[in-house]
Amino acid sequence: MRWIAQLIIQRGTMKEAKKAFHEQVAENLIEQLKRVLCPGKSRGNPVICWAVLPMNPTTGKRYRGINSLNLMSRAYTDPRWLTYKQAVNIGAQVRKGEKSTLVQYWKFTDERIKKDDNNNPVLNSEGNPIKEQVRLERPRVFYAAVFNAQQMDNLPELDIKTLTGIHWSVPNKYYKHPMP
Repeated sequence: MRWIAQLIIQRGTMKEAKKAFHEQVAENLIEQLKRVLCPGKSRGNPVICWAVLPMNPTTGKRYRGINSLNLMSRAYTDPRWLTYKQAVNIGAQVRKGEKSTLVQYWKFTDERIKKDDNNNPVLNSEGNPIKEQVRLERPRVFYAAVFNAQQMDNLPELDIKTLTGIHWSVPNKYYKHPMP
């Protein structure tokens, strides 16, 4: 049955099969490397856009792994990325026609209410059910569509000094000015 679907795809009667997330990211990274280190920046200062890792300003968390690489490879110099709903909740608005970027995250554990031998919830001293983390037999993958701050209106300008905990690791041979 699989060969029939492949044959249909090869003959063009069906839309091209969607590529896996990691393949999409790899192709995008290769394309970006072909264009030089940082699109939108001058060749005199090519690595400064890589100095601040992508982060979510509503949660304060940095994107990691393949998501970090994927977001850094985009043509934006602002490291802030949010979902549409997060943007609306803080009073920002994604501009009409802007395209989102996918990120993926994995869930390896689930939170459940702890039960006793009689299948009744175990309560703490305040009478609230005690929750426990249970490792999932099969991890789950989720995708979220995020937008860069440069794709939004009514979002405060980026103030690099307010981003705490940044580890500046740009070699001096690439960046001749003192770091902020």
